[in-house]
Amino acid sequence: MFDRLRWFKSLFRDLPRQLQLAYCLVRDPRVPIAPKVGVLAALGIVVTPIIDLPEAIPLVGEIDVLALTMVALRVFIALCPSDVVAEQARLIAERQSRFDLDVRAGERLAMVIWRRMRPEPEHAGDGGWTIEIDRETEKSGAEQAPERRGAVA
Repeated sequence: MFDRLRWFKSLFRDLPRQLQLAYCLVRDPRVPIAPKVGVLAALGIVVTPIIDLPEAIPLVGEIDVLALTMVALRVFIALCPSDVVAEQARLIAERQSRFDLDVRAGERLAMVIWRRMRPEPEHAGDGGWTIEIDRETEKSGAEQAPERRGAVA
């Protein structure tokens, strides 16, 4: 029972790391084309509904996809040159890998798109975001001070 729990824990912990390493290796020109095609085909088959274990059994349908994905990634990484794998693992640890660079580029692109898509304050009449301010609150503190002095609370 505990062996299965450890296996699930390692699966969910290692899968994101393996995916990141596989992404970097697929993008590395020093890795031969055959392993790249193999892992992409294997992941394509895993994602498509061709392999469909009975979904009536709870949790089996999802776990088989995760397990097949992990097997495909491990076989791919084993077929890659070991020096390239070691270098990519080092770059991932230093957060300088191709994956990290692509994520940062995606974040910058998302910010540019968000800035262009958000409504501009000067276009308040066309559905943009506006903040209505009373004329009394627009006065500076010095102008409001004499008015407040005469008021009795």
